[in-house]
Parts: sequence; C-alpha cells; structure tokens
Amino acid sequence: MSRPNTRNKNKRHQRSDDSENSLSEILRRIHSTGEIRKSDINQLYLVSKPVCQGCRVNSKENPNCFCGLIPPSNGHRKSGLWQKNQDLILSLGPDPCNDLRSSADTPAGLTNLGATCYANSILQCLYMNTSFRAGIFSLEPETLNQDPVLGQLAKLFAQLHSSKKGFIDSEPFIKTLELDNGVQQDSHEFLTLFLSLLERSLSHSKVSSAQTMVQDLFRGSVSHVTRCSQCGKDSEASSKMEDFYELELNIKDLKTLDESLDQYLSIEELQGENQYYCESCHARVDATRCIKLRSLPTVLNLQLKRYVFLPKTTTKKKITSSFGFPKRLDMTKRLTVAESHPPSSTSSLTYELSAILIHKGSAVNSGHYVSHIKDELTGQWWEFDDEHVSKLGSHPFGEKENNSDDKNKNNTKSDANSPSCNGNSHAEENGTKEEMFSSTDAYMFMYKLSESGTGGSACANGKMSSLPSHFFEEIEEMNEVYQKRCEEYQRTKDEKLAYVTERREEVKSVLSEALVAAGDDMYFWISAEWLRQWADTVNPPDLDNSSIQCVHKKIPVSRANSAKRISAMAWQLLQSKYGGGPALSNEDYCVECLKEGAHSAVSADVYRDKKSSLKQLAEDALAGKCPDSPSYFVSRTWLTHWLRRKNSEKPSENELGPTSSLRCPHGTLLPEVASGAKRVSVPEDLWLFLYETHCNKKADMDDILTFPTDSQPCEICSQELSEVACVEGNLRATKQKHKKNHEKLISGKSLVLNPEQNYNLVPTSWLAKWRAFVTATGKNISSLPEPDSLEVTINSLMCEKHSKLMDRPLELVCKRGIITQKNSSTEGLTIIPEADWVLFCEEWSVPESKGISCQIVLTRTSQDNNNSSSNNNNINNNRNDYNNIENEKTVVGSSKDEPISVEDMDTADEPNNNLEVPRPYIKTQPEVCEVCIGERETCALMEKLNYTGENITVVLVRGKEAPKSIRDGSASFDPERRTSKRARKGSHGNNISLTVSGTTSVYQLKMMIWEAFGVVKENQKLHKGEVEIEGDMDTLADKNIFPGDVLWVKDSEIHENRDIADELADGKSAHQEEEGFRGTLLTSCNVTMTNGDTSLL
Repeated sequence: MSRPNTRNKNKRHQRSDDSENSLSEILRRIHSTGEIRKSDINQLYLVSKPVCQGCRVNSKENPNCFCGLIPPSNGHRKSGLWQKNQDLILSLGPDPCNDLRSSADTPAGLTNLGATCYANSILQCLYMNTSFRAGIFSLEPETLNQDPVLGQLAKLFAQLHSSKKGFIDSEPFIKTLELDNGVQQDSHEFLTLFLSLLERSLSHSKVSSAQTMVQDLFRGSVSHVTRCSQCGKDSEASSKMEDFYELELNIKDLKTLDESLDQYLSIEELQGENQYYCESCHARVDATRCIKLRSLPTVLNLQLKRYVFLPKTTTKKKITSSFGFPKRLDMTKRLTVAESHPPSSTSSLTYELSAILIHKGSAVNSGHYVSHIKDELTGQWWEFDDEHVSKLGSHPFGEKENNSDDKNKNNTKSDANSPSCNGNSHAEENGTKEEMFSSTDAYMFMYKLSESGTGGSACANGKMSSLPSHFFEEIEEMNEVYQKRCEEYQRTKDEKLAYVTERREEVKSVLSEALVAAGDDMYFWISAEWLRQWADTVNPPDLDNSSIQCVHKKIPVSRANSAKRISAMAWQLLQSKYGGGPALSNEDYCVECLKEGAHSAVSADVYRDKKSSLKQLAEDALAGKCPDSPSYFVSRTWLTHWLRRKNSEKPSENELGPTSSLRCPHGTLLPEVASGAKRVSVPEDLWLFLYETHCNKKADMDDILTFPTDSQPCEICSQELSEVACVEGNLRATKQKHKKNHEKLISGKSLVLNPEQNYNLVPTSWLAKWRAFVTATGKNISSLPEPDSLEVTINSLMCEKHSKLMDRPLELVCKRGIITQKNSSTEGLTIIPEADWVLFCEEWSVPESKGISCQIVLTRTSQDNNNSSSNNNNINNNRNDYNNIENEKTVVGSSKDEPISVEDMDTADEPNNNLEVPRPYIKTQPEVCEVCIGERETCALMEKLNYTGENITVVLVRGKEAPKSIRDGSASFDPERRTSKRARKGSHGNNISLTVSGTTSVYQLKMMIWEAFGVVKENQKLHKGEVEIEGDMDTLADKNIFPGDVLWVKDSEIHENRDIADELADGKSAHQEEEGFRGTLLTSCNVTMTNGDTSLL
C-alpha cells in the first residue's frame, strides 16, 4: 500500500505559518512606528489574495472569492432562488388547472370526504343511468326548493353534467343527508334507503313521470308460493305480490350468476318437522316452497352476499372467490306470469350489463368502493374511483378485445393489471357464445333492459337529459369563476417565473462584474452574508453593511473575513437597486482599530514571553520551594490552572483573580483550614506579573487583594472555624461511643436468634439511617442528618384505635436449626438484642417501657399456619402477587400458638420422627394490629393498581411448556424494576415491552399481543406465573397485573390465522353496525322497500 501524499499539506501549513509571521511583523512595526503603508493594508485586509476560481464553497479567507454563490450550470438547490421551477411555484398553492375536466365526453368524479366512497359509487351509478338522470332534471324548481335532498341531488347532477371541473364537491349533498363522512357504510344499504327516500320525496312532484320514476325503473314483484304435495293447491299467501328493488343472491360455493339465480328460484321441500298445514287437507302435509318472479324492472339490481358469518370467531368473513357474470342476461324463462296474463310470444326480457359495484379489501366493515359504469350513449366503460375517473374502453375491466379473428371477436382476454377480473366465453343453449366476465370483488350488478329487437340500450332518454334551464345560469357562473381562477393562477405563475428568471440573470450579471481588475485602486467592501442572501433569495433584503462596521464607522481588519471586495460598477448596480449601505470604499479602513489591534498583538507576545520566563518560579512554588525574598500568597488551585494554560492565553475579564478564593467575607485573609483556601507562596516578580495582568483586565480593582506571606488570617473566621471544628469533634466522639456500644449491630450481620430469649424491635428504616449516621466519616461526618427521635418513631408505630403495632417484624428464616431474620433496609421491624435497646434508651433518652419486646417461640402443630394466616386473610388475598411468603422457611405468628421446647426443635432432623417440623414465630408485645395493617395495605394495593402509561413485558413461549424461570419470573412484582421498550428475541421466544394502564382490558392487551407476535386473540393462552388470565372484559387491575410484570403467552393454534385489520375494523365498526344510518335523513321515515329475499323476511 502506497504512503499518502502529505507534501501539499506540509506546504500549506508552512505557508500558513509564514503568513502569520509576516502579519505579526507588520503589526509590530505599526505598533513601534505608528506608520501604516498601503502594502500593509493589502496584506492585513487580504487584498493581495489571488482571485479564487473553482473552489466548491465560498472561502472566508479570500475577499476576492465569489465561488459557490450560485450553483453550476444546470444545477439546482433545495431552496431559494436556484431551486427547480416546479418547486418554486409550490408556494402558489395547488394548480386549479389540474382539476380541469379533460374533455366534455369525460365524466366527472366526486370528492371523498373521508369515508364516503360508498355513497359516491352509488351516486355515479344513478347519474350515469340516463333515464334516472332525465327524471331528476325534469323536476320543477318549486319541488327542488321545497325538498333539500332533491334540490342538492339535482344540483349535484347538474355539476356532473356541465361543470368544467374534473371532480365535484359532494359535501353539500352529504351534509343534507346528515351522513357522518368519517364512518364507512354499506353501499347496498345506502342504495336501498336512498331509493326509499327518493320514492317518498318524488311523490310530491307535479311531474307525473317523475312521481313514479323510482318504481318504474327499479321495482319488480315476487310471490312466495307454498304448494301442497297432496292436493296440489297453493296457499292463500301465494297469491300475494311483494315488491322488490334488488335481489340478494348467495354466492358461497357458487361460480356464476346463473347458478345463483337458479338457487334463488329453486324449490324447497317442506317435510318432517317442517311440514306445512294445508287448509284444504286440514292436516300437516309435505309441501314445496319457492320464490317466483312475477314482474321485472327496467333496471335490475343484483346484490351479491359476499359476507358469511363464522360461528367459531363470531365474526364475518368476505368471500373472495371468483364469480362469473354475463354481458347479457336473459330473464325470460325465469319470469313466472299469472295465468290471467299469458306472456307475449314476441316479448323478450334480455338485460345488458350497465354497472358493476366493486368492494376492494378483505375486511367486512372497511375497504374501498369503486364502480365500473357503461356510458349508454357511447358504449364505453369508465371506472369511478372518487375524484379519479379512468376510461376502460369497451370492456368493463379495461381489457382490450381481440379483433384479430372475426370468429373470436366476442372473446376477451385476462388483463395482468386486473388480477381480480378476467373474461372468458360461455356457451348458451342455442349454441352461440355469450361474453362472460368474472371478478373476486364484485359486490353488486346493475342490468338494464334492452330495447326489443335492437339488443342495445335505449338512448332516447340520454338525448333528453340536457341541462335544465333553471340550472344553466348557476352552472355557467360556476364555470366562469373556475375559469378565472385558472387564468389568475396561470398569470401569477408566469409572472413569478419571469421574475425568478430576471433575478437569476441579475445575479449572474453582477457577479461577472464583481471582480476587481488588477491595478484598479477603486473598489468597495460589501458584507459577505448579505451578498450570499442576495445571490440565493428570491426577494433579497436592502443592502446592509452594518455587520462589517466598527464603532468608528469604518471596516476593521478583524471583519475582513466577513466581507467581499467588489468593483465600483458592481457596487453601483447593487446600491442603486437595493439602497441601504453604508458605502465602504478602499479608503475606509479603520486606522484606530488597526493600531489597537497592533497594540494587543504586541501585548500578547510580551505576555507570552514573560509567562515563559516566570513559569519555572510558579512550578517551584507549587513544589514547596519558598524563596528568601519577599513573597505573596496565591491560591494553589488557581496557580495550577494558570500553568496548564497556553502561554499565549491571557486571562478573561470574568475570570477570578489569583487571591479571590483566599479572601474571607470580612475582606481579609481566609484561614487555610477553610474549604478552598489552600495557598502557596510565590516570589515578588511572579506576583507583580500576575497582579498587573489582572488589573489590566479588571475594571474593579477591589477584586484583587494582596496578601504578603506575613499576613494574619481573619480572627472572626478563625473563631467560627474553631467552633465548627469543636462541634464536629464532639459529634465524632459521640459516634465513636455509639460504635463501641453497638459493635455487632453496626456491622449489619444477621443476628442468631434463640427461643425463649427476650429481644426488642425497632423500625428497619430508622436503624438504616442510624447506621449511616454513625459510620459517616470525612466530609460526610456533619453532612448526614441525625435520625429522627427514637421515641417519636416508636410512638408512630402504634395505631390509635387498638393501641397495637402498625407494622410487622421481618420474616424469620430457619436453616439447619439456626434462626435468623431476613434483611431489609426500608420495610418492617428488625430484632435487636435487649442490651442494645437499653443502650439506645440511654443514648436517645427513651424510657425502657416504650420499647417493643418480642420472643422467638416454636410450635409443632399445624395451628401456626392457621393462626398466622387468620389475621391476614383479608390482606393476603390482595398481596399474593407481590408478597410470596415461603411458609416452609418463615412464619410470623401470634401469641396464641402452642410453644414447644428447643430440644423438640433439635429432634426435627432425626429419622422417623413422628412430630411435625417445629416452626419459629415472633411473639410481640404489644401485638400486631392486622386490621389496621390490612386496611393500609389494601389502600396501597389499589393505588399501585391505579397506574397509567406503565410498561409490562410479554414473552411468547414456544414449545409445550414455559420454562420455570419464566413462570417464576412472571409472578414476581418489583415496583422499582425498569424494562426495555425494545422487542428482543430470547432463548425461549420473543419478548416485547407494552405500554398499558390499570384500566386496559384483557381484550386490548390481547390485541397488542396479536399486533406484536401475529397470534390471533382466540389462540392466545395468556398467563401470569401459573395462573391463566381469562375474561376479555376484565381490566389488568382486576387481574392484579402491576407495572413491570412479566406475562407469558402460548399459541394454541386451534383457530386459523387472519388479518388483524379485519378484527380492528370489526371492533371499530361493531357499534357502527348497530347504528347504521340511524340519525340521518335516510331513516327519518319507515322504509317500505323489500329486497325479495326470503332469508331476510
């Protein structure tokens, strides 16, 4: 590997050092002679620097550098004058011209207000139906004014018809219906209710054809026929006709529309328990039941049942299987006409596909609705996706017809861009091939009755559906306003681009004239910051040179790096257009600042040289080498920092002096024993240098005091320090006495307890503070506070109601026949020897009778468990999750237990011992008040469960059983434990930290786990320790789940996986499903329309 080339770097450093030496010599000469030459100005102000060319950034060290002010040719920047034109015009707002309708033949879209695609798709289907559109346009103005729904619908249709905009705002119409634009609804339900509302509203019209327009276009009739298998007679209800406006068809396990219609009209056998009671036979008999179509409407709406109910998950699921449907649908053979009205031999009920409503998405209560609609006049298909309208051509899914062969011109090929749709051919009974389509998302079909003998859709109504005269002026006015907006935007855009182009040319022109020609003595200084803003801002500010001026209104040498040198012509161009100033020419260099700078530079050199010569004296002073000549005190810390500085670094104005820390509040020398008053003696030469240096920087001379080495410390401060030292000495002696009296107790080692021996109890927290106070040394000897009064602390342990203890002793541990007490530093009562209590009473002036006495008593009966738990029944139920008492090792009993001797306890280890293992407990006087403790701990428990925004950890366990470490760890509770919010992978599975609250339900927690691990909530076996967490409606507080708990979950894999989006949508819309369109104008009156489906009757 070749060595890096450092030759150029070394040369640059060498040139920099040479330049600094040259400038230093110039400043020395100016300081000594007071003469300023022109060559000095050129060097100090960097005028002699060569013209910079080709550097990437604008150099501050060269006033002749103008590089980087503008980007290179064809370059752009992210902001400012030189950004791309399309980015510059973004400040003008959206271009209204983009909303212009591409042509008069292109339909307009409708705005989606949030979740109104279901309404938009239905409205487009109704508008594109020329007969329906003509009926709306035929309504008289009086009816439109009286009925707000009809008025807004007609206005919306008028805008769709003649507006120049590519999409129309649907908000006025949606508001009129009082629909919630943030809630997704079912498009089929909307159509049903909307047609019912129109049917009622149109009945008030004076136009006869409009009064029954909905019935004439969409209403058909069916009858539900039940026929006796014995007598062959139909029931009386069979003759009744029921109206329908759409047919709901099953598609589960069915592939085509023909199969769905056949099933819809199929005959059902009524047998066994479902037998029919025949009025003629006067008995329950076998019968048949079916639906018969009695009359068909002009527009046949076919609704597909794409959603099925899943009993296991109690949810709905969308059927996404492909479903085939024909371009033309012959309903002649499916129509059953009454005998009194025999069918005409020439009549034909052939329907042609006119619209397809499509639901995209897998969730039941979410997704997106679009509609594919055929233009009845041109025969072209269009896709309506809210604001966006796309031309599909002659195929409903945008597929091109294959015209290469006349024999196959009716066949269509699948489009790769439409995976949910395809085309194929279907053989009819007469041998001809009918064009078929298929889709996995089709939700509803609209078929329109073809004209007899032509096979095409009626176009007469389309010609009649011209814009009504009462809407003409309003639409024309809207179009004029929109056209003016487009023209105004285009004018503003052109003006801005022209101005930007002009500014760019101006910047290039001025910068090309900015360079000062060689030998030209006339030039001007300009602020580099203002020049940068001017060259990079669309609207630059007024010219401002104030930032490069000194107090003498000239340009100082210290601001030369912040200025640029431009020609007189460039200055004239800028100053004449942008004003401002002031003008700083080549003659406006500041002589006063220059001389002051020369003096400062020379002073710095003198300071550096003087400090170098005195550095050894300072080091000797710190080493303790005291000179025989007169000396002075300075702060040891200050002198150490002074030596560590560079020689050229002079003290600042705010810096403390060398004796500031040695001065007491009374203005004299502080005793050396005081904090921060350590001092050293320095020779007179060093002191005079330090004193003069700081006097030159400090305005306040009183801040620097002189302390010769024979100065006496302040008597007042010495007396105060002596008193403090005396107090600390007494405190140290007292602590030493405590250490001697309580040697074993201070060590903190476990105390071996013997049965039947007398002990005393003190609060554990008080004992910990006492230990810390007694063992404090050094600087902490007087900083730690003395513990609270022992008598007051003992009295606070008694409950006022029962005069019993409000705290329990720490639990006992019995191991290998040795009894000790568990250790703690905060909770419970600690056992101490009786001798230590007597000494405490002397040291803290406490009467011995105030003490809490106790004994260790052994019991062999099982009554110990009953007695120990009888007083804790109320509280232990709530403490199970964070206090796991090991009854095998520890027992806190009461005075009611039956004691045994120590000899009996020793026999517990003998083989074949018939006695139960003796267990120790603590017998206290006074007794523990379990009632008050239970109430207090219950309140504390409820407070801990009332948490918000805390973290718990959930571990996904793989395998048959969770490891013991996870089962045990998940049951513990540590309120001080901190958990990571980052999901991690462990040896037993994944774990994640979740943010929850006490009011979070188990269902919500399972949804979080589902989102994190992908385990559906029905498969989650959630545990805390060994206990399974059940009850989705319960809260985490109900289940005693605390902050920091570790839960574990297993995947039962019983139920199939599904997308969480379906569950979220169903959960979010569960209430919305019940509400539906309740509270809107669509349900303001009872709906009388039916769908002709017996399953819904």
